[in-house]
Amino acid sequence: MRSAGFTLIELVITMVVLAILALGITSYIGLGARMYSDAAEREQVLGQSRFVAERMVRELRNAVPNSVVFSSTSNCLQFRPILYSGIYTNAPFEQNGTSMTVISPDLRAVSPRTYAAASRPQLTVYPTSAANPGGTVQLNSISTLDSATARFTLNFDSFRFTRQSPEQRFYIADAIVQYCLVGASSGRFNITRNSVLMAEGLRESQVFRVTDAVLTRNSVVNIFLQFGYGGNADMFFNYEVHIPNVP
Repeated sequence: MRSAGFTLIELVITMVVLAILALGITSYIGLGARMYSDAAEREQVLGQSRFVAERMVRELRNAVPNSVVFSSTSNCLQFRPILYSGIYTNAPFEQNGTSMTVISPDLRAVSPRTYAAASRPQLTVYPTSAANPGGTVQLNSISTLDSATARFTLNFDSFRFTRQSPEQRFYIADAIVQYCLVGASSGRFNITRNSVLMAEGLRESQVFRVTDAVLTRNSVVNIFLQFGYGGNADMFFNYEVHIPNVP
């Protein structure tokens, strides 16, 4: 009686079929892994771009009017954020004075307050451009006249404002914020905020463009982000930010 078994040809055919199946399974798994990696990288780029863009847009919309300026030399966008704002009722324009009477509900949460010399914010009236910020003086302290009607006194060193605001508006501004585009490895660029890294992997060096205010509209800032993605494809994000505040 002859025992059953595989012939050499059957073994070879079986091994070839198994090799083809293994190759197909490996390719399928590899494709799935690449798709997952690709999706994860895309999600990371989306998250990074969304974070830096929303941060810039939010801060720019809270910028002191006409304080936004772009320097092509340093490749930096800079502006002054608004801490508090309101309407003044009495201010020194004709001659020097040391105080201003204002109405501002925002100040209820901070008055009375005295600022240290090293951290005094700027008080400004009618800033018409970054190069001509209007009357600007360091604020020494805030005192309350009548909290119920939101009337306060802003105190500063002897000073005279040069121009009246048509809407009698004043702004208390924080320190300058700078978003800069800096070179990195492999021809890419990074975005920093006051030297702190905010985004990396940008391909395009022309990120910021500022259009100054005219009689019919306020300042406009265009932000163009082009992120290198996967080595073969880029992701583009284009934002147009209208500065709503007026002097």
